[in-house]
Amino acid sequence: MSENNKKSGHFGSENLTTATGPSLSLTQKAIPAPDQPASASLHEPKAIRVQREGIEDLIVPLYPDRSYVFGRAPESTVVFPFESVSRHHGRLAFREDHQWVYRDLNSKNGSFKEPAAAQAEGDARTHLTQMGPSQDWILEAGDVILLGNRNNRVSLLSEVPYGLIAGPRSSKVSSAASLHLEQSINICARHSLPVFLLGDSGTGKTFIAREIHSRSHSEGNFVILNCGRLPQESASLTSELLGHVKGAFTGAAIARIGKFFSANDGTLFLDEVEFLPRIAQDFLIDVLEGTGSLAPLGAPADFREAPPRFRLISASKVPLQESELRPDLAQRLATGDIIIIPTLEERREDIPNLVQSFVHRLKAEQQYDAEITSDAIDFLQKENWPGQIRELETTVRAVVAREAARQDLEGIKRQKIVVTLGAVKSYLLQRQIGFRRSSVTPPPVKNATSEDLPELARKRPGDLTEQEIQRSLEKHRGNKTRVAAELGIAVNTLKSRMKAFGID
Repeated sequence: MSENNKKSGHFGSENLTTATGPSLSLTQKAIPAPDQPASASLHEPKAIRVQREGIEDLIVPLYPDRSYVFGRAPESTVVFPFESVSRHHGRLAFREDHQWVYRDLNSKNGSFKEPAAAQAEGDARTHLTQMGPSQDWILEAGDVILLGNRNNRVSLLSEVPYGLIAGPRSSKVSSAASLHLEQSINICARHSLPVFLLGDSGTGKTFIAREIHSRSHSEGNFVILNCGRLPQESASLTSELLGHVKGAFTGAAIARIGKFFSANDGTLFLDEVEFLPRIAQDFLIDVLEGTGSLAPLGAPADFREAPPRFRLISASKVPLQESELRPDLAQRLATGDIIIIPTLEERREDIPNLVQSFVHRLKAEQQYDAEITSDAIDFLQKENWPGQIRELETTVRAVVAREAARQDLEGIKRQKIVVTLGAVKSYLLQRQIGFRRSSVTPPPVKNATSEDLPELARKRPGDLTEQEIQRSLEKHRGNKTRVAAELGIAVNTLKSRMKAFGID
């Protein structure tokens, strides 16, 4: 990284809305209206570099299915802890017409665009564009967003710098299951075959799909299609998958590029593929075989467009044969690599590293300077996590945020946040009460211990006895979903334990 990239404060800390003098001028330049197509010469950004005064640079990948909020509020995607930045300052998002757009959220000191061309010229008298609120401003790779002043910068990058991404990744891998998973990801990143991911909810299927896409250095987008949330109505589904032209229906103010074409030259990730509606299955088969009409909704009769080409990754909580997918589609999804994602129970050795990586991300993005004590981490490693990695991460985020809120409530000036064993136990006890009991008065949780938790909730799946599982099955008349909920384990884990004990 160059020195210029490391230093973001060399222009001073003045608010741009009040700056005067020959070295800085503000101009209000026109941006294409939302219903006008942007120039084909725009270079699409793939990541952002966040520069905050006195804080290490942060690289964040850009994904079309996400929006990125910048501001002083702790819930922002990236926190700028400075009074010159509003609590909710601005939002970067991927619009339906395939453009990355920025919208100022009525910030106090404004948002400004420094175009790529001006930086290339090295002109100290850079003309900035003030990006007024209540409209979308189209951006391309090389542009820089300034939040309030020149010290707070978001640079749009044409590529994701390898190895500089902040996120829930750890360079340390302890368990054999994780080593095997890491090897599988690296193999999949080096070929273009379809990949099918099988794993419980919360095991990180979306994260793994993103990793495969990122490591393959694909030129196109990573596009998520949540198969369980697709519309069932034909026109709406066509708009979602194939897009629509401007004016195709009431409210279609701009053309929309469907998910299939958004993923062209990139990766289409079918999440919860077991819930893909039959009509959407037919669409997908047409795309994969290059047959049928792929015209956007409202397109003219003579519409001709080459079928989109993308890497296909799908994920499910159940094996393909147990789903209701068309057999020919299921076969296509399984023609390449298949990754069986291990549960957190199978990779407990990784929990300390996962916890530390979550804490690192909180510091990089939300500016929480937190530490979780070693005995608290040991406790987390022994706990049962039916929600898998997702539940572990939300627990870490919650205990850190709660401790920060306690400091604010008690008027303690923000300092290093130390999360103790007691704080972790207190939070988990409240969760247990909320999930497993109703109409009760919760006991004091200040000095909660593991003995306060329900007996089965504290057990590891491997410690469950045949008698405990049999009693629960009889109680719930064989309903495995209810049995798994009572025992605090995943349904697939219950089935595995039943098979081990020979229980039908």
